[in-house]
This record gives sequence, structure tokens and C-alpha cells, in this order.
Amino acid sequence: MDKLGKLFEQGGPTLYVIAAVAAIGFGLFIERFFAVRGLVQQARAVDRRLRDLTAAGNVADVLAACNRAPAGLATVLTRGVEAALRHEPAELLFSQMTREGRRLVMQIRRGLGFLATLGTMSPFLGLFGTVLGIMAALKKIGETGASGIDVVAGGVGEALVDTAAGIMVAICMVLLHQILKARMANAVLEIQILVEDAADDFARLAQLPAKPAEAARAGEAERAQSAG
Repeated sequence: MDKLGKLFEQGGPTLYVIAAVAAIGFGLFIERFFAVRGLVQQARAVDRRLRDLTAAGNVADVLAACNRAPAGLATVLTRGVEAALRHEPAELLFSQMTREGRRLVMQIRRGLGFLATLGTMSPFLGLFGTVLGIMAALKKIGETGASGIDVVAGGVGEALVDTAAGIMVAICMVLLHQILKARMANAVLEIQILVEDAADDFARLAQLPAKPAEAARAGEAERAQSAG
């Protein structure tokens, strides 16, 4: 801790800004990483569940399963079930689910651009600290009239610490951005697969003659969803 405190003291105010950028970037990465990871697992589980329910031909249970899906997935899937209940063509059903899926993809990719911005900004913060350190060294030379290493050591040390910290944070942010980008691409692919599979299942479900009791239950579930 003493060494870290001395490092921050030597780096000056710029090093605190660089440390704040690193903390924000790591926090954003952790939050988005686990959110996307959970969504991938949930999408696979929902896909398997809907395949079994649509094979049984129970419309009410299918709609209930869609409503229990995670918030983003529930909106996409419910739109498809509602279209199937209206016996809309398969192409229209798929297009409606795809439209909702695009909105979900935008939510999945949230924060990715900001993480890239932090990685781009970090070297410039280090460069800014370098300039401040050199300015401090030149000012010390002007005040003392001497140019020995003892006079400029403080300013040069600040410049080197800030430069190294800015480059290190930039490297970390770029790596985290690439990891998160790959995870998000995998999540988007899972969503696309789920939409395609669910659209096919719902299209087949729309062609089945619904039992009176099941049709009534499906209508009640649809009205409750619309009211909510």
C-alpha cells in the first residue's frame, strides 16, 4: 500500500484520472460479461422448452412459457405467439419477431462502444500527464536556474509514471473490449437461432386446430398480457 501511495503521489492528479478510467472500464466489463453470459444460457433453455411445448400443441402453455422468459426474450417470443394466434403467415410472424429481436440486440451491445472509448482515451490521458510532468520539470529548472537530475527528477518521474499507466490501461481496455465483443457476438447468434426456431415452431402451432379449452386459456393469457 505504501508503494502504491507513493506511485500515485509521484504520478500526480492525472494518475487518479487514469485509475478512475480503469475502474469504470473493469466494472462495465464485469457487468456486461455476466449479463450476456446469463442471457445465452437462458436463450438455450427457452429454446428447448418451447420446442417441447409446441410439439405437444398446447397454445396456452406455450404463451405462459414465453411470458416467463427473461424480459428481453419474453417480448420477442410473445410477439410471435400473438401472431400465431391470429394465424398470420409464417413470413409475417418471423418478421415481427425479428424486429423485436433487433431491439434486444441493441440492449445486448450496450456499453461496448463506451468501453472502446475508454481504451482509446487512456493513452491520451497518459500523454497529458507526460506533458504536465515535463512542464513541471521545466518550471523547476526556471525557478532554480539549475538543470541537474535532482531538479528535474520529480517532473520526469511524473511524466514516465503517467505514460506507463495510460498505455497499460489502454492495453487492458482493448483486451476486455475484444473479449466482450466476442461474447456479445455469441449472444446475438443465440438470439437469432432462438428467433428462427421459435418462428418455425409458432408457424406450425398456428396451423393446428386448437382445443376449445386450450383456446379459451390462450385467449385469457393473451388478454392478460395486453392489459399488463
